[in-house]
Amino acid sequence: MQAENRKHSAHSTIMIRYKLMKTSLTGDVYPIQVESLPFTSEDLKAKLIKHYGAVSAAVLDDALRIIGQALGEGRSVTLDGFGSFSLRLALGKDNVKDFDEVRTQDIRIKGIRFKAAKELRGELGDVEIRQVKGEKQRRSITTDDRWVSLYEYVHKQADANGVRPADVIVTVSAYKHLTGATDYCARKELALFEEEGKLRKVPATKSCLYTVSV
Repeated sequence: MQAENRKHSAHSTIMIRYKLMKTSLTGDVYPIQVESLPFTSEDLKAKLIKHYGAVSAAVLDDALRIIGQALGEGRSVTLDGFGSFSLRLALGKDNVKDFDEVRTQDIRIKGIRFKAAKELRGELGDVEIRQVKGEKQRRSITTDDRWVSLYEYVHKQADANGVRPADVIVTVSAYKHLTGATDYCARKELALFEEEGKLRKVPATKSCLYTVSV
């Protein structure tokens, strides 16, 4: 009985806390996680040391170094049960239309992409989720919000017209109407989406016309 109580007590501390927000763009309600104290590499080392001894901290440091080295060799890294890592590349200059304009020194590392393994996601299957009580909040519209709206718009247009999403033309005017952005903001954000590889600029046109990348 005592063992069961201890087990229940331990599991009761495992909980995801959230609060509800509402976007000004669409009025949709959505949850965001309310973070507790961050779990750092030092916390992980302390747990590993407790279970496997002092050498485990050095093993963790070495593992992180090896992963970084493998990524630096141009390899993707897959850890069974955890997830996979790969590099994201981007051009360091804008408005490049011809392959011959690109030099090796123009390529930069934009970031590292991580995709969680099914087993890792499964570890969260039985976690309790509880709302943090309080006043509902309205969050300011972000560039990410507007990108989601644009992406959904393009796919709806593609479905309605029986074409590929890459065949749907995105104009500054359409983006302004869809998101409520100013002309300056619309042009700036569409250019940002192009830089990030989300959009492609339609060549040989004076107007700013884009299509989604596939």
